[in-house]
Amino acid sequence: MGLGNPGRAYRNTRHNLGWLAVEAFAEKNNLDWEGMNSLLYAKGEEFVLVRPVTFMNLSGKAVRQAVKTWADNLEELVVIHDDIDLPLGRVKIKFGGGTAGHRGLESVVMELGTHQFGRIRMGINIGYKPANLADFVLQKFTEQEMERVDCAVERACEAMDMIMSLGFQEAMNKINGENPCSFPKEGA
Repeated sequence: MGLGNPGRAYRNTRHNLGWLAVEAFAEKNNLDWEGMNSLLYAKGEEFVLVRPVTFMNLSGKAVRQAVKTWADNLEELVVIHDDIDLPLGRVKIKFGGGTAGHRGLESVVMELGTHQFGRIRMGINIGYKPANLADFVLQKFTEQEMERVDCAVERACEAMDMIMSLGFQEAMNKINGENPCSFPKEGA
């Protein structure tokens, strides 16, 4: 489940990293998107990719529908989302935990009644936490940031592959231990 906002205006915004990751994974696997109520989905042999067509704050509705339709249990659910607590380009996997104020995750937790599901966290922090986080997450990435974004999307695709082939814990060990999308600071 890749979180994001629908519509062209939100396409390359920080809040749409989850959407960008599942779109890239669908493209790599030559999958087409289909619609169903509050979501778009693309089915592979062993997985279903989902993008809510609700706005971020209502993502839980689509997640609940997807789980009800395709998952036998919540352990099969992995939510991919932007994370202000990680530097831009950093990708980490975790299971459970809080929402850190992420409204999309709050909606998912509210609809599912639990925090216990997998997550692929994609960093959007550019060295500081902006005073107006709502405006920041709706900003488009700058041209300079796109190299890290592209790397992080590729890394999130690797994380999806690893979760399916190696299992959640092994994928977490491999993805969380490496940071190929990290770039030295200017002047360093």
